[in-house]
Amino acid sequence: MKHAAAILFSFLFSLAGPVSAAEGHKTPEPVHAHQGEAHDEGHDDEGHEGGEHSDHEGHAEGVRALHAWIRATSDKTALLFVEIENTSDRDILITGAETDVAESVELVGFQLKDGETHFIPLPPVPLKAGQEMVLTPNGLALRLNGLKRSFGKGEEFEIEIEFDFGHLEMHAQVEDANATRHSHAGHQH
Repeated sequence: MKHAAAILFSFLFSLAGPVSAAEGHKTPEPVHAHQGEAHDEGHDDEGHEGGEHSDHEGHAEGVRALHAWIRATSDKTALLFVEIENTSDRDILITGAETDVAESVELVGFQLKDGETHFIPLPPVPLKAGQEMVLTPNGLALRLNGLKRSFGKGEEFEIEIEFDFGHLEMHAQVEDANATRHSHAGHQH
């Protein structure tokens, strides 16, 4: 638990820098741009025409999640990465997720120990009002345990990301087995 607290503290400390400039920024739903970036009317932050990737984003009570993805795998676990924006006026907690394709899902943090990478379970992680959090490789992730099938590049599945106020539903995309970010495959830019 000591390592989990250290990872959580380290992560929260890193949020204090760049994201604090976005505090107080309020955008009515649907959100079409990242905080601080200008885009053409009718396009979202990735250049998609309005609603073009609506399956790849979820909204609930002022919280928006988008671009959820895992790497192609035949293993029994997978890490899910996603962008989460808290456009509400209250602080929230990210607590985990649920999906029919895995026995359980837990919030985990990256740790390098004895030259080996590990992801250790974490307690709920706070996200302040008006800020964004990106779950990425070598950072925070949602670990899908007990996968019920293999996943190939280009496939999708449904996931519910859980927060202290409830959950939001969205689709997650399967990327290449060695992907380091969401590819936007199937989206036009």
